[in-house]
Amino acid sequence: MINNLKEIISHSMAFIEDDFTELWVIATKVQERNPTLNFEELIQATNDVVRELVVKNNVQVLDENTQLPLNLSVNEILELVEKKFHQLKRIPNIGDGIWFTI
Repeated sequence: MINNLKEIISHSMAFIEDDFTELWVIATKVQERNPTLNFEELIQATNDVVRELVVKNNVQVLDENTQLPLNLSVNEILELVEKKFHQLKRIPNIGDGIWFTI
């Protein structure tokens, strides 16, 4: 169970509503509010937030080349997030990719 889910959603949406927002913004807030999570738990918690953003707030992944939303399913988006964490072997940081938009 993720702590402060509503706060994390609200924080993330404030960024996304203002401009394109990178994965690190969400992941960092999840870790900040849930500091005892191990790496795999952090991935799952971040995906829980992303799922809420996509399903309940119509957030989409941005195509960085065209700056248009990609037509991806919720599961495809969650797979992208999980792959990014595993590819990096750490929490995403500024410049690591996966941008969100509405």
